[in-house]
Amino acid sequence: MAIFQYGEWIKTKREELGLSQEELADGICAPSSLSRVESGEHTPSKEIFERILERLGYSSTIADSFANQLNFQLHELKYQLRQAYINRDVDQAKELLRKYESICPPSSLNKQFILLYNTIFYGSELSTEETLERLEQALRITCPKYSEQRLPKLLSYEEIILVNGIAICFRRLGRPKDAIHLYYHLKQFYDRQMVNAEEILRTQPMVLYNLSKVLGLEGRYDECVEICDLGIRVCKTSGRAAMLAQLLYNKAWALEKRNQGTDRETARQCAVDAYQQARLLGQEKEKTFFGKFIKDTFPEIGHCNNQASSYSQQG
Repeated sequence: MAIFQYGEWIKTKREELGLSQEELADGICAPSSLSRVESGEHTPSKEIFERILERLGYSSTIADSFANQLNFQLHELKYQLRQAYINRDVDQAKELLRKYESICPPSSLNKQFILLYNTIFYGSELSTEETLERLEQALRITCPKYSEQRLPKLLSYEEIILVNGIAICFRRLGRPKDAIHLYYHLKQFYDRQMVNAEEILRTQPMVLYNLSKVLGLEGRYDECVEICDLGIRVCKTSGRAAMLAQLLYNKAWALEKRNQGTDRETARQCAVDAYQQARLLGQEKEKTFFGKFIKDTFPEIGHCNNQASSYSQQG
């Protein structure tokens, strides 16, 4: 890669963040060294470059994407699209996908990426059977031996999303056992740490939420609560809270259905926590849904405690 691509990009990102060269270089290298990098006079070592990336808010794993400007642009578009998808900003994600399609060279990985997200974003126009067919088609681009009996042992981020989507289709088609089988396969994948930590944090809460949902609907309440607890713990320890409210709600729903010992009391608190978390994250659809669940299931909540009373005034 040409030296100027490191320097120009670092300088642009540093200035966007309002950082001086001294602030960015502090503890990493001398400001004069950073100045030479930005001007194209010097190529930093891989270690220093990765530390600069992390300080600029990027994962060090993108360092290898600087082979050329197009590769980095594609990598950044992928990252932004994934984040928009996780945050449920579908309009932004669609626009990013259009940009990606317009500049990406033909390759099997790009074909899979585009097919996956086109299916996700425009799936409402397809039947569940058609969606399933497209997701399996996309998975077989990189896992040609895939079948329901032969699941991939190693998975990339997009392959995890594909398997998750296939499981959702199975559930919608009245095949909950097949869906549970796929979700537990993904869970074992995480348990064995066969994927880097960053990718685990991006996808694990989503997979655990979906697994807990289908377990609950199948009346497997003990398992559902166990998986919810794991997902809640992952969200809290990692700071990735996008699925926290949904996991809290699933736990509340399962506990209320199980109704053993203190289940109802714990369910009530989980439901309130789910509502409050959705409110904090601006998840309006979820907040409304959780609020209705609380009012229908726990009509006494306004008199239970101050936290619940605070909710009842907003709901």
